[in-house]
Amino acid sequence: MLASKRVEGEVEYNNGEFAEVQTIGIEGIEKDLLSETTQIHRCDTEDTPEEFQQRFPVGMRLNILTITEITKKRAPLRRRLSG
Repeated sequence: MLASKRVEGEVEYNNGEFAEVQTIGIEGIEKDLLSETTQIHRCDTEDTPEEFQQRFPVGMRLNILTITEITKKRAPLRRRLSG
C-alpha cells in the first residue's frame, strides 16, 4: 500500500551542504501543526554549495509531497529446539 502526505516547509538553516526544513501539516488533523524537521542534502543534487544555498535560501517556503510504502512485516523464522 502507498500512502501520500502533503505538507509545507520552511527552510530554517542552509550551510551549502545541507538544509534543514521545518514541516507544517496542511491537510486533515495535522493542518497547521508543526510536524518534523527534515534535511535536504546537497549531495543529492548537482549544485555547488553556492547554488544549493541560492536554491534553498533560509526563509523559503516549500511544498513537500512524501510517499510512504507500507508493507506487512514478516515474522522471523523460529527454530525448533530439540530436547
